[in-house]
Parts: sequence; structure tokens; C-alpha cells
Amino acid sequence: MCPGVTLALQVMQLALGNLLHGFDIENPSDEPLDMSESSGLSSPKASLLEVLLTPRLSAEAYI
Repeated sequence: MCPGVTLALQVMQLALGNLLHGFDIENPSDEPLDMSESSGLSSPKASLLEVLLTPRLSAEAYI
């Protein structure tokens, strides 16, 4: 087993938290999300997920 797996899991949670906190995430269409799965080892989504990311703050705040 990889000795860095615990660090990788912590960094992944931090990166995902920063993404969710820094952007407003919306569905570009008004249709409900298709959450069906296709067959496979890890149950991948059957259709692609399309999202619209917009920054929560103005561009001057990121400089």
C-alpha cells in the first residue's frame, strides 16, 4: 500500500473544499440531473455531468 495515501486523502478533501467554497456551481439547464450509472468496477456515470462554475468573489479579490 502507498505510504502517502493518508496525506493524499487529506489534500483531496482540502482541494475539494476550496473548490466548493470558491465557486458557485450550477446546472446550465433547468432539467434535473441524470444520476444513472453504467456497469463497471467503480460505477461510473452513464452521462457526462455539465456544470457552470462562476467565482463567488470579484477578480480583484483573487490578486
